[in-house]
Amino acid sequence: MRGGKADEVGIRGLGRQKDWDLAYVLAGKPRLLVSLKSMLKNLSGVIPNRLDDLMGEVANVQQLSPELVIGYVAIIDERENSPRQGVDETWIDHFEANLRKIAIRRAPLWNQGLLEAAWVIRINSGNPAGQRVLNGSATDADGVRFFQGLLEELYFREPTLKRPTSS
Repeated sequence: MRGGKADEVGIRGLGRQKDWDLAYVLAGKPRLLVSLKSMLKNLSGVIPNRLDDLMGEVANVQQLSPELVIGYVAIIDERENSPRQGVDETWIDHFEANLRKIAIRRAPLWNQGLLEAAWVIRINSGNPAGQRVLNGSATDADGVRFFQGLLEELYFREPTLKRPTSS
């Protein structure tokens, strides 16, 4: 850590090294990666490219390590949300629906560019006196599914790890 900030973890991919926000490394090899992104302004400009960027980043590391378990967390400001032109959905709804389409990586569907779990955390920066995080606790259903999904795949792909037993 430097200056109160944790450094990102550089993971080599086929095309280039990418910094990941969280990495679990076992025996010198990354086993689980998590990318954290925030989308706080200009959603109509950012969202159309975010999925393409994500799929490229994921496929890049999967080229060298197809067994990787990958999660993606997006923090999006509901205050910036707006309807998409010509369709009956908002930009955040559009992003979440398309993100769910690529967060399906399970055996035997291990296509590159897909990931194991995704979690969209909605905030509202325009609510200074009230609650700003609308759905982001690790105990809400989406958060629990996110972490459980990552751990299930990690234990499945890494037999040397032992599942904790409940007492």
